[in-house]
Amino acid sequence: MFKKSLFLVFTIISIMSHAQFGFERSDMIDVINAGETQEFPWAGGMDYCQFSSIDLDFDGVEDLFVFDRTCDKVMTFLQKGGTGESKYEYAPEYEKDFPADLHHWALLVDYNCDGKKDIFTYRIGAARVFLNTGDEVTGNTFILSDPLVKENMLGGEAPLYLSPSDIPAIVDVDGDSDLDILAFGVTGTTVYYFKNLSQELYGICDSLVYERKNECWGRFKEDVSSNVVTLWDTLVPPCRAIDFDDPEGPARVIGANQDRHAGSTVLALDMDDSGVLDLILGDISYSSLTMLMNAGEAVNTNSGMESQDNAFPSTSVSVDLPIFPAAYHVDINNDGKRDLVVAPNSKVGSENVESVWSYVNGAEDLEPDFIFDDTDFLQGEMIEVGTSSLPVLFDHNGDGLKDLLVSSFGRYNSDTENLISKIAYYENVGTAEAPLFEFVTDDYQDISTMGIGETLTLYPTFGDLDGDGDEDMILGEYLGYCYYMENTGGAGSPAIFNTFVLLLNSDGAPIHEGTYCYPHLVDLDREGDFDLVIGRRNGKLQYLENSGIGTYNFTEVTDNLGGVDVSGATSVEGFAVPQFIDVDGEYHLLVGSKRGYVYYYDDVDLNIEGSFHLVDSIVDNINIGTYSAPAVANLNDNNRLELVLGNRRGGVALYQSASTSNISLVEYSTENEIAIYPNPASNNVTISLGAISANELKQTKVVLSSISGKTIMTVNPQANTFSVDVEQFAKGVYLIHIFDENKIITKKLILE
Repeated sequence: MFKKSLFLVFTIISIMSHAQFGFERSDMIDVINAGETQEFPWAGGMDYCQFSSIDLDFDGVEDLFVFDRTCDKVMTFLQKGGTGESKYEYAPEYEKDFPADLHHWALLVDYNCDGKKDIFTYRIGAARVFLNTGDEVTGNTFILSDPLVKENMLGGEAPLYLSPSDIPAIVDVDGDSDLDILAFGVTGTTVYYFKNLSQELYGICDSLVYERKNECWGRFKEDVSSNVVTLWDTLVPPCRAIDFDDPEGPARVIGANQDRHAGSTVLALDMDDSGVLDLILGDISYSSLTMLMNAGEAVNTNSGMESQDNAFPSTSVSVDLPIFPAAYHVDINNDGKRDLVVAPNSKVGSENVESVWSYVNGAEDLEPDFIFDDTDFLQGEMIEVGTSSLPVLFDHNGDGLKDLLVSSFGRYNSDTENLISKIAYYENVGTAEAPLFEFVTDDYQDISTMGIGETLTLYPTFGDLDGDGDEDMILGEYLGYCYYMENTGGAGSPAIFNTFVLLLNSDGAPIHEGTYCYPHLVDLDREGDFDLVIGRRNGKLQYLENSGIGTYNFTEVTDNLGGVDVSGATSVEGFAVPQFIDVDGEYHLLVGSKRGYVYYYDDVDLNIEGSFHLVDSIVDNINIGTYSAPAVANLNDNNRLELVLGNRRGGVALYQSASTSNISLVEYSTENEIAIYPNPASNNVTISLGAISANELKQTKVVLSSISGKTIMTVNPQANTFSVDVEQFAKGVYLIHIFDENKIITKKLILE
């Protein structure tokens, strides 16, 4: 019955005075790259990711959970391949099942042995744990079961230290079925072993009771300033025999005297089916992985590592991922044998376009042989331009169809080990009714080679500024300046941009308001020429009026156009990316923001010197990642607008609107099975959605709005009947919208 419907509805009901945006995620436009149609081009990009397996849809097949620490974004993929086939389908509908405040790292493991994956994630100085209480009917649901993982130490309890930059191994070390922890300690040179005492205390594996057993598990040390590993270091603490002779005894806590190392990642697995765990390590300053083989013949005997492979896997293509690679042990081809996925664990300074390396296991699960497969696992099936994507829709070849340009803050350059901004060009090779984008180049017009500014955050906007019938370019860049690039291609022909000049205002001074510059050409004053609106780092808009005839002549009017400010209440940065939309002769304004949400303003026309009306600061609660960047156009001639949305992860998402001509009274369903009580209410209101299935519930959204149409609260319900705290809202009349597949069910709520 209920399907999630995020339609862009310019809706005015009889008691509303303002239209309101809403969006439906769409995959209706295919994208071709290297002759192949990408499986999920609009998935939003991937940079610095962590990987875990989980059965998302309870069909018995392990799917994939991806946590991109770029902006703490959860991504979910369903495994649709047969045995031995890696065929994933992007399934964002499952992402809302996971806690919204995961950060730094998130790993899925089954700690209570019920067959469902739980969540270990970072919290300041330690970890917290969410228990999966879901089932086939309700889906995956998580409750906080341990807000602070502790260890028994020196007769008391203390937070079990885990680093925000490292990746720990949460695995059964001693073979008793409960989950222990291996992680580099505070010093970062040796691995600490935290034993879970659940089995010993309770005879079951459903508890998290940890005791530090030693501070030099595996009897090795990593060098303070490099990735050099010293094996069998038994001369100094904490690696002497006296420090951990008894694997079941308490640790000699002496780590505070060690030297310090910046960071490492740990994957524990059994490489030779010996029953004891070996390690694969990544180091914060190096691009390779190191494998350490354990000499032990029995589980948990405090044996040492006897050999190392510093270019793992040396039997295949060695990992080379600058910097700080981390390895993950997941089955990616549905053959029951875990494979290897490697990605950078640093949020800066590493590969960000081909940053997910995959290795297929060609042997057994417990005696694997990892064979190199690809450098862009999942990434190769999506639009991906590096760090921070900035989409723009522009008809490059003059055929009347909007093409897609996607710029970036920067993509990693392996030669210089720095970032460089390029603009990817996807030609629209479809028709007016059925667009189809095909990748042409990652460096549109070779702009990255022209030496413009710092060659970072190159962001274009287009309009005919010289009156010759073709669209010229204004290009913003990282230092905050704009550049004018004349189109010499001619009207109706492919654009040619091969020269640039610094853009000056009418006083002959550079147009500059600090770093970062997101220009947008629009006839804001309705005088028949293109004015210039620039989004700035501070979250505000700079407006320059064009008074030129047959050329441009920009005069600054204000650096606070419309009172727009997308920086939020707790930040001085907003990174405003503006997009004006003309619907039936009326301007609407969407603004991307650092927070990742899209702001919506109306009351724009004839109000340049006033304040625009903020309709919504979290349009439809869409947030695919921080640093959102919208581009809007009617791509398929169907009286609907398409929104292409960029974000920090370097990819883009696609959304479709409702009809743009229906700005009028909309009939709403008042289905009897929808119940809201008490009404009037004062503290809490209960909403009953009636008899709907778990899958239908998963795609349902409930929005509380003011009578003027401003979104007050958005809820993704976890049960058919749920309560909402409304005590903090002012007394008055509100509207509750429940999104259905074909309509919006709206009911009135009175707060008193």
